[in-house]
Amino acid sequence: MNTKLGRNDPCHCGSGKKYKKCCAAQDDAAKSAELAAEAAKRAAEQGEVDETAPAKPGRPREPSSTTTDSGGRPKAPPPQRPSPIRRRAV
Repeated sequence: MNTKLGRNDPCHCGSGKKYKKCCAAQDDAAKSAELAAEAAKRAAEQGEVDETAPAKPGRPREPSSTTTDSGGRPKAPPPQRPSPIRRRAV
């Protein structure tokens, strides 16, 4: 019997909680880790280059222009806008 466990079904661990409130995050993280390991293994077998590797040997990658200003300092986060005021119709 190979049925998919739904988010609103009782958890498989026996806690009595819904799956989404109990073990869903742990199971998703474990599945993601498995997929990442498989992808890394396939990339290593095929000899693909890691995207996060330095651009040239001995030189670090240039920082992204979205994280620094023209002086090389980190950019300040954008100002938060106040939430709009909702008025009830009379």
